[in-house]
Amino acid sequence: MVRVTPRKAVIDAAREFNRGLYFEAHECLEEALDEVPDEQWNLFLGLIQISVGYHKITQELWTGAARMLRLGLEKVDDLPEECGDVHLAALRERARRDRDALEARRFDAAAFRENPPRLQPRPR
Repeated sequence: MVRVTPRKAVIDAAREFNRGLYFEAHECLEEALDEVPDEQWNLFLGLIQISVGYHKITQELWTGAARMLRLGLEKVDDLPEECGDVHLAALRERARRDRDALEARRFDAAAFRENPPRLQPRPR
């Protein structure tokens, strides 16, 4: 079995996430969980849950999407804006807005498709 480094997982996940393939992004991140250092554990779990939340949005599963975004945000809320290999601030803010819109039942699916969230890896 080939081991996936956390850095490679983030890059691969970002590629899928930014193509709107959120479930595939979550799988990329899960592949590296055995290699994730303890200090990045919440980052990876949060990104996985946020990715699943966005996948649920594409399936129009609004309640599940809001729940997964909320769970993911709970994991990443206290992390720095630049965490691990991820620019976290913009994604975290976007996930908050989407979670809030879903919970208030005012989520705009068309606007989401026109302006999807982005996962941005940090350069080395």
